[in-house]
Amino acid sequence: MRAADLQVVLPVARRETTAVEAGRLIAEGGLVGLVIADEAGTPTAILSAVDVLQLMVPDYIIDDPSLAGVFDEKGASELWDRLDERTIGELLDDAGVTVRRMLTIEPDDTLIEVAARMVDARTQIARVQGSPKDAPTFVTLPSVVNAILGYWAGKGPEGRTG
Repeated sequence: MRAADLQVVLPVARRETTAVEAGRLIAEGGLVGLVIADEAGTPTAILSAVDVLQLMVPDYIIDDPSLAGVFDEKGASELWDRLDERTIGELLDDAGVTVRRMLTIEPDDTLIEVAARMVDARTQIARVQGSPKDAPTFVTLPSVVNAILGYWAGKGPEGRTG
């Protein structure tokens, strides 16, 4: 199995992407992270879905999670009235947020090569080299783990012996 067999098109966000837009991309796509493009539209970074969630929770509650218990449903919904004013750029500029550089892999890299490079880079998403700029393709951590489990269960090309 090669990287090209696992590649998928993922949505790409930018600095100006709002928390609402980013949240929708993650929720609708079941994403573990969000691909971030630079000004030229080239995917250059990954933000984890948890970091994007941080945009949706007020800073004072992150600093003191016990405050979350004092909000009822109405109060909680008021906390989210301004989500469309917060942007991905806030996370990119936050020293407390880990922004991962985009790992690039070759389409003919083997499954074990892809897995080893993703672990080394500590990333959930890798870009497949040579994919078009207007529809870049990526390999995700869940697809790599699923492929490895497929081999383990005997569903891979060689099957499981023993």
